[in-house]
Amino acid sequence: MIVSVVQFSTGSVEDIGERGVSLVEEALKDKPRLILLQELFNTIYFPQYEDKRYFCHAEEIPGKTTDRIMKVIGGSVTVVVAPVFEKENESYYCSAAIVDSKEGVVGVYRKLHIPSVPGLHETYYFKPGDRGHVVFDTRAGKLAVMLCYDRHFPESARLYGLHRADIVCVAAATPKSARNIWLAEMRAHAFSNGFHLACSNRSGTEDGIEFLGSSFICDNRGELLAQAGQNEDAIISADLDIDSARKTRANSSFFRDRRPSEYGDIARSSN
Repeated sequence: MIVSVVQFSTGSVEDIGERGVSLVEEALKDKPRLILLQELFNTIYFPQYEDKRYFCHAEEIPGKTTDRIMKVIGGSVTVVVAPVFEKENESYYCSAAIVDSKEGVVGVYRKLHIPSVPGLHETYYFKPGDRGHVVFDTRAGKLAVMLCYDRHFPESARLYGLHRADIVCVAAATPKSARNIWLAEMRAHAFSNGFHLACSNRSGTEDGIEFLGSSFICDNRGELLAQAGQNEDAIISADLDIDSARKTRANSSFFRDRRPSEYGDIARSSN
């Protein structure tokens, strides 16, 4: 099954959403079953600022962006994971819409872990996700999503393995300062939990942030199958064997030899 990952720079793009959708259209040439876009793909990375003006980027799901994607992928057999700034009533989330070329929006993931550090004001905009660790049963297999900061939590990766996710889609806005752990952290998640992993990250520079790019796809053994460069707009693709990954996980000693009765402290507060 072909999986494609899109990364691009938004710094000098006039219509960012249109640029992202045009890259989805270009990616369709490889006939992928799955296409992944980067975090908040249709806007600048506005959480580096604390400014109420950026709430205007929020939209409903389904909404205008998912409608644009549907027009492009209609007639294909493709699922697109499209991360956007979501508004539901008076609540705002960093979310990802799961868009099927035939059925439209088949699910929404909301970012569970929201960072707040100097120069990164996500808690100003986003509520923590309220839908848990969802695994979406799609024509591209069982999909799970992590949005950027989520990937630092091995508890989430293990839950997705236990929930038998075939592919975990990581959409990120990660800076170059994280280059030393970028691949190691997520390839370890894939190896330890038996899922394939597709990761899309922003490239280019927006004001004070130089994004790492380096989007990649790895298999359930953590083997790197495709990777983009740091400073480019790119579409990368790889052929993932879903059945092989399922068989490997079914025989995994990591799952067979778990001792859940000894892990209770993980769920207790450390404060």
